[in-house]
Amino acid sequence: MNRLPPYDLVDLRLLVALAEHRHFARAAEACSLSQPALSARIRRLEDALALPLIYRGKRFEGFTPDGERALEWARRILADCSGLVQDIKVDAAGPRGTLRLGVIPSATPAAGALSGALARAYPNLQPQVLAMSSNAIKAGLADFSLDAGITYLSGDGPGASAPHTKVIPLFEETYCVVARPDVVGHSEGPITWYAAASLPMCLLTRDMQNRRIIDDAFHQVGAAPEPRFESNSFNAILALVREHAFATILPRMQVDAGLTEVLQVWDLVEPNIASPIGLVVPDREPVLPVTTALLNVVAASTGD
Repeated sequence: MNRLPPYDLVDLRLLVALAEHRHFARAAEACSLSQPALSARIRRLEDALALPLIYRGKRFEGFTPDGERALEWARRILADCSGLVQDIKVDAAGPRGTLRLGVIPSATPAAGALSGALARAYPNLQPQVLAMSSNAIKAGLADFSLDAGITYLSGDGPGASAPHTKVIPLFEETYCVVARPDVVGHSEGPITWYAAASLPMCLLTRDMQNRRIIDDAFHQVGAAPEPRFESNSFNAILALVREHAFATILPRMQVDAGLTEVLQVWDLVEPNIASPIGLVVPDREPVLPVTTALLNVVAASTGD
């Protein structure tokens, strides 16, 4: 009979907590342990594996290469344990547990509608929608902190570049100018990207892929707007555009989700930009019950 490994799930949770908090005391508090107890368990794990897992100084200084590999296994093992609990709790009403769904900000209206459909179909499932950048979604899928993501399928989105994932296209994101009518001075019809570059713009920050798509569209027409305001929040941008003489560029889905009557919308043309967005889930066996429920609802909504 094979011997049990010289560690337990608590040790693995401690590694993951250290990765999340990057601080001994905060990780210990998150795990309801004292800092000395956490440090002792980490040292015991290192002794059992005969390998150093973390760099130590006066504070936490990161994982060694062996520690990074151990962390990856810890996340995978804990995700499988979560799947075990979900699986044995499945009943006639479907799976129980939390579905962690990372969503790019522009797709939050779609995520809200999908969460409502999940709630109706699986009353014991609790969707947790987290607005994140496409890069953060890619990292969350890789380290199993997310069960699925709704994100860009082109460029550097996880649907385009992440291995071991399953991708389901959902819709295409198109773009429009949003502002008060007096700001644009263009009453009807679409606006070209070149003309939009001269407007006093409020845009998302450059770490967001939506902004990189917009910058690329301007680059295609030889224009380079100089934003007056940047934020990683659509709500902050809209608040400024409603009250002041600024314009912004939004995905059409955000516009359709609701704006105040003081704002006007102009479609952007020349070029016509459409960015594919879809559902990305880890391609793993067995599939988590909460992920299966999500895939079932998406299939029903798309007719697949």
